[in-house]
Amino acid sequence: MKADPLGLPTIIVPYPGPAPDDESQDLFVYLRPETNGVLVESTLLRVIKNAGLGQPWKLVYMANFPGEFIVRNKIVEQYYAVKLHFAVAGRWAFSDSMRHRFNQYFQVDFNRVPVLGSFEALEVLGKTPEELFSSWVEAKDMTILNGQTIKKIEGSYIVNYDIPALMHKNEKGTDIAVMIFRTRMDYQGIKSLVARMWEALVAGGILKPQHDASRAFHHSKSPFEQTLDAITYLFANDRKTLRLKDFTFPKYLMGRGIPEEVICGLMRNPIVSIREPSGRLVEDSVFSYGNNFSFAQAYDLVTRIESQIPLIHHGPLIDDICRGCLD
Repeated sequence: MKADPLGLPTIIVPYPGPAPDDESQDLFVYLRPETNGVLVESTLLRVIKNAGLGQPWKLVYMANFPGEFIVRNKIVEQYYAVKLHFAVAGRWAFSDSMRHRFNQYFQVDFNRVPVLGSFEALEVLGKTPEELFSSWVEAKDMTILNGQTIKKIEGSYIVNYDIPALMHKNEKGTDIAVMIFRTRMDYQGIKSLVARMWEALVAGGILKPQHDASRAFHHSKSPFEQTLDAITYLFANDRKTLRLKDFTFPKYLMGRGIPEEVICGLMRNPIVSIREPSGRLVEDSVFSYGNNFSFAQAYDLVTRIESQIPLIHHGPLIDDICRGCLD
């Protein structure tokens, strides 16, 4: 498909607005730049069409994003804004809770070992972004703290090792396809479907067996991620008219009394303190803590948040959607 001559996203299936019921969710799927193409797109659509998992899937949005548009508007940088902050700041971005859990997991003293942001690691380790991204380690040498991946590579502890490669892969000549599938399937069913997608890509020689499905495509892994995906990649015919209420999960939360400014705040700075049912207070990112949550579970999580860690300011993607609610 030809890109828009003005370099804007080409809307193939227009977005109809949020789901009219509380049981449906919007699953975003977008192809990585290195795998974007008709073959991968048709393979995934065929798997979804033939899934036979008891719940219908409806394609409610499809668009092609030119690489030039993605680069010009810093789409990837804004989507990964929090991860990018940690990848740049490295050890200095860690909270006290993160440092404590780091020590417990790796059985070392945080203050006495090299903890490097991934951009610094490129120079220190002498690796390219792709080499750092492809560095294999045993499971014991990797953990996730507050949604940030810590990977021990050659004696150093690298924060968000994948970010330089993700920044590098999105260039002017690389377009991506973005789709939204509306379904009532829960995340257990979605995980089964993603496994079938992976099998089809491997069988078609598109993806190597040792590589995860995320090498080929991204999919929303929680209601919170659905919302961030919508903020970043849902370009309606007039994006300027979109607000949070136009997205399925925020509409669900707002219908249960969660203010728009709270939802905007979580999208901007997702690392929070959560009171668990046991009474224990834990610090985590709503994206990692709420992984595979249903809408009801995600709503319950929001009601148990006691505080939030403000880290960064965001660009126009979130600011435009949240205009007015955080003034």
